[in-house]
Amino acid sequence: MNPRYAPSAAKPKASKTKNEALFAAEVYRDEETGEPADTLGDELAQLRTELRGEARALRHALSRPRVPAELLAELASLRKMVDELVVTPRPGDAASTAIASRGIEGAAAATLARIANTTERGKDRHADITVRLRDACASLVQVSPWPIELSMEEPTLIALVGPAGVGKTTTAAKLAAQACMARKTVALVSCDAFRVGAMQQLGKYAELMEARFHTATTQDELMDVILNEDADVIIVDTSGRAVQPGSTEAQLGAPELRNADVIGRRVEVLLCVPATLRAGDATRVHRDFSCVMPTAIAVTKLDETDTPAGIIHAAYETRLPVSTLCAGQRVPEDILPATEEVIGSYLFPVEARKHQ
Repeated sequence: MNPRYAPSAAKPKASKTKNEALFAAEVYRDEETGEPADTLGDELAQLRTELRGEARALRHALSRPRVPAELLAELASLRKMVDELVVTPRPGDAASTAIASRGIEGAAAATLARIANTTERGKDRHADITVRLRDACASLVQVSPWPIELSMEEPTLIALVGPAGVGKTTTAAKLAAQACMARKTVALVSCDAFRVGAMQQLGKYAELMEARFHTATTQDELMDVILNEDADVIIVDTSGRAVQPGSTEAQLGAPELRNADVIGRRVEVLLCVPATLRAGDATRVHRDFSCVMPTAIAVTKLDETDTPAGIIHAAYETRLPVSTLCAGQRVPEDILPATEEVIGSYLFPVEARKHQ
């Protein structure tokens, strides 16, 4: 500190607190003139404001209890156990028993049972349990138009994201074939440089359909393809890794890509999940891919299970509608739009009543 502006030897008034005395303007005076140091006035005022703000923030931080990470993990585990206990079938509760028999678990099962037991039909003891559960599914699982239908109205970008092995590349090929059958021009884009042969596989599909094919291994390359491609439908296939901030797939969640004025087309990002998805895995999938802001769910591998509880688990965890259902490897046959009736028939088929 400049010796000319050393704190005055005068004692502060007793009515002031220690901090107020320390930062009071009158204690800083020019030793020669005895007047306040004008050249430091603004700096001192700013310093007092900053220090008081820091002191308030520190007091607030110290007043909040710190919860150890281990305790938070234990609480999450206990919460999951409670969810499971809630859906334990109760004697005479036909809805809970039927839900458990279909592999539906956790909080999604509890919610579904509650809806089934409180609907208007559920109040009637003689109402068909399968009908009640299908109605409950319609309340819990929303549906949205599938992307090919939307592409009939305007140019569309369809991106497929989700875990490895879920069938994203095959689903991309099915959607591309459906668009070609609807007489739309199509461009396929592969961002999957991680899985061996992934780009070549999608490129072969493009060749068979006489569609344009691109590869993109950086965010800039992906954006360049999207901005310069004039096909009616652009379909983007991605890797199965959790999306990281610098990855190519992360560009799908960028604000500029969701701006129709910038890219000139509608954007649909489908989160692909298998029909066998467990409730706990749905939480992880949601966490790994939420940054790309999916718009709907595509459920795959419906032909590989008799209890496709993943439909409920994914919809409940993500709060996203279901738009696309896939049940087989054939291109383009094994794909169809999601509807309440079809979802209900998959989750609670009439045949299941024989086992209740």
